[in-house]
Amino acid sequence: MTLLVDVGNSAIKWVQLSAKGRLLSAQVQLHRGVDNLAAQLTDRWRGNVTRDAPVVACNVAEAEVVAAVEDAARMSQLQAVRWLRSQRSFDGPIALANGYRNPAQLGADRWHCMLGACSESNPDVTRSLVVVNAGTATTIDCVDAGAEGARQKRFVGKFVGGVIAPGVRLMLESLALRTAGLPNADIGLSEHVADFPDNTEAAIVTGVLDAQAGLVYQIWHRFAKHFKVEPRLILTGGYAEALCARLSMPADIEHNLVLRGLALRAQFDL
Repeated sequence: MTLLVDVGNSAIKWVQLSAKGRLLSAQVQLHRGVDNLAAQLTDRWRGNVTRDAPVVACNVAEAEVVAAVEDAARMSQLQAVRWLRSQRSFDGPIALANGYRNPAQLGADRWHCMLGACSESNPDVTRSLVVVNAGTATTIDCVDAGAEGARQKRFVGKFVGGVIAPGVRLMLESLALRTAGLPNADIGLSEHVADFPDNTEAAIVTGVLDAQAGLVYQIWHRFAKHFKVEPRLILTGGYAEALCARLSMPADIEHNLVLRGLALRAQFDL
């Protein structure tokens, strides 16, 4: 077994990858504002993760969280954590080139999220992708699929660029913190979403979700117009379902794409 760990801005997700390439059930631990993070992770890993298992991870959190993950791996008697960053290209069951001006600057979460999405591109390996990760930040990344994929019978593409915006929770918090009279609205209450809100909390939640949906719509149509294709739209992240419900275009929800991307690297690139 290999332990795959996705350290995000607010939470840590992990899953075990079997020797046959099967992913077990993903688990999650919030880390923002959490004390004794290493001890909490150790409690959940020790006895549940195969002893001396390799650990493959990517990170976008602060150094203290990285240290806690490394301490937990050591206390759980796992191998030292191998931190993976973005690459210039990946060539395995799928092929993806990194079109960033400086490929090393691309966030590891975005790169592995795209790898995971490209691995889910079957059966149409020639269809381009717009990949939305709706978490603490919302990232929208565009992958142009090459015609070469049909001949090679695998997805072959290039990341051509993407955007980063505050996520749903950050937008809600900014209104509560930076205005005098607006409440801290709860995105978890579905009744607060309405086409024509008639109360303040509904106005906030609907406005935030529609702002996110409008950004997705803008990037998707910009990509479609420029490349003269209709890319497949894939959503992942904690707010994927809430965002998907406000979109006016078809979209697929695929969870744990970063972990799936890490699985590709662990199996075919290490």
